[in-house]
Amino acid sequence: MSAETVHGAVTPRRQRTSGPAQNGRAAQTAAGIDYQLIGIVITMVLFGLVMVFSASFPIAGTRYFLRQLLWIGVGSAVFVVMAAIPYRFWQKVAAPLMILTIIGLVSVLVLGKIVFGATRHLVSGSYQPSEVAKLSLTIYLAAWVAARGKKLARVEEGLLPFALMMALIGGLIVAENSFSVAIITLTIGLTIYFVGGGKLQHIGVLLLLGVPVLAIAMSQAEYPFERVRMWYNVWFNPAEAPDDLVKLMWMLREGRGAIADPALWNVKATVMGLWNDYLFANIGADLHLPGTLLVVVLFVWFGYRALTIALNAPDRFGALTAIGLGTWIMVQAMIHIGTSLTLIPPTGQPLPFMSHGGSSLVSCLAAAGLLVSISRAQKDRKALHAHFAFGWGDRRSRLSHPGRGRSAERDDQDGRRNPGPKRTAARRRAAARNASRRPAPKPRKGRTGGRSP
Repeated sequence: MSAETVHGAVTPRRQRTSGPAQNGRAAQTAAGIDYQLIGIVITMVLFGLVMVFSASFPIAGTRYFLRQLLWIGVGSAVFVVMAAIPYRFWQKVAAPLMILTIIGLVSVLVLGKIVFGATRHLVSGSYQPSEVAKLSLTIYLAAWVAARGKKLARVEEGLLPFALMMALIGGLIVAENSFSVAIITLTIGLTIYFVGGGKLQHIGVLLLLGVPVLAIAMSQAEYPFERVRMWYNVWFNPAEAPDDLVKLMWMLREGRGAIADPALWNVKATVMGLWNDYLFANIGADLHLPGTLLVVVLFVWFGYRALTIALNAPDRFGALTAIGLGTWIMVQAMIHIGTSLTLIPPTGQPLPFMSHGGSSLVSCLAAAGLLVSISRAQKDRKALHAHFAFGWGDRRSRLSHPGRGRSAERDDQDGRRNPGPKRTAARRRAAARNASRRPAPKPRKGRTGGRSP
């Protein structure tokens, strides 16, 4: 052992404690990273790249494939940055981020480019502010709801501010004629509001007011009802159905794979947007039921991991953010799948992580990176059923006690071993009451056989 001399005396030098403390923190951080989520995202991105090539090669060669490869590189860098930044940083900058998003949504109304009846794009069609709005709205609402606490259940401090925020964001997106994005953002907002402690009666009021307003806005635009009419003709008047949707149904029903059926390449060359708006239909045509089931399983697994991260988040902001991000990805995936199967009218929503498109892919990878950042902060993991406390009149957060795992149980045990002043006084009073109720002890006999004094 090394030593040092102090005023002539030899004292042992203090050694730095090695591994257990420092390695424990490192192991704890590593254990918190959700590697399953990372594997799911990588699988979806690479699988989507192959499917984009399959869908776009007959009409554009390798053009869309190479562009998608470039956006994957950009999105991967964003994913790493978002995963490395502590997620609580976004709680601090939620308001400025929301302001920038509003500026972007207003800018697209003034300078935007109209594509397929909707004004969504900036910078020559390569940037969609509405895609970024999904992420920034999730962060802002999670921070706002977490800060409100029990006030969220009140009309003047919870319902009215929330309704104004959703009306502002939803109104700007509806003004772009992007109704599918408006539905997704409203679903994200209502989910965070409800899980954070909002009352079901308030959500019912918002739906009663919001749905008619959205329907009126859709009636003022021509293309939403035109798409509804196209979808109606596919099922009930095939003679008037558009060729693209009819060919989608043929591909799903008759396609035997791009390799086994060369005629499928000719059909793909006539379907516009097969590499983004209808990518799930291309997957079904190439890989049939196994391919479509694989995609569904991947998204269900992603939702499960997002929910697990939410339930084990250290605080309410992390939990609500994870809930909002999972809701966004799952709802958008369901809308895309429903469109590709012609179960709902065409919406133009890409398949998250898979469809061609820079704004959507980068935004989704940023969301996945934020989920990984939240998972890095968690210390313990517990079962899913241990957290949700759905109550009809519950004014508290329905995501009860985020982050309470084994460490919290140990803290409770420490509290029982080292009680505070109030608990100690209560125990003394209880001990005094019990002592007064006990019968007096009988005198013991001494060694000599007599009674002890």
